[in-house]
Amino acid sequence: MTRFSAPARSLVLAFAAAALLAGCQMPGLTPPPQQTAALPPPAVPKPPPEARGIWIVGSPALRGTIDQAAVKYAGGPDTKPRLDARGTATGFRAFCGGVGLDHPDMVASDRPISAAEYQRCRAAGITLTEYGFGPKRFVYVKDAHMMAVPGVNDFVASWGQSGKPVSAPTAGS
Repeated sequence: MTRFSAPARSLVLAFAAAALLAGCQMPGLTPPPQQTAALPPPAVPKPPPEARGIWIVGSPALRGTIDQAAVKYAGGPDTKPRLDARGTATGFRAFCGGVGLDHPDMVASDRPISAAEYQRCRAAGITLTEYGFGPKRFVYVKDAHMMAVPGVNDFVASWGQSGKPVSAPTAGS
């Protein structure tokens, strides 16, 4: 039998304990997951076809602005604007997910579009127009949906303002 001195025995026990704990998942010892700009679109529930109307996602801070615009709009029940307010970042991820009836027509934002969000939209083949409703109040509309989705063009025209095409924002935006 091999005998170890007290300091050597303590060192051996420390290495043995470290080896046992190395396989354990200790709470708080794992780094948090990192978010990347390549997040998939969130699971924003797609409205049923009979209730789709004009599908707007984004900031709850713009609910009043969207509701006021919807009151002025004289569209029918199949073109009623509907805001799914889950937040600006979630709205941009859903909005930049693609073009067509499976994707939102507009995003209501309390800030300008970021460079990463713009790149995500461009990668999906989306061109967009920005409409300003005051400081920290923006609505972005997909150009492809202006004519393809019933009511979108008329709803935007009811705002009585012209939009500006969005080009690449600066990296700090």
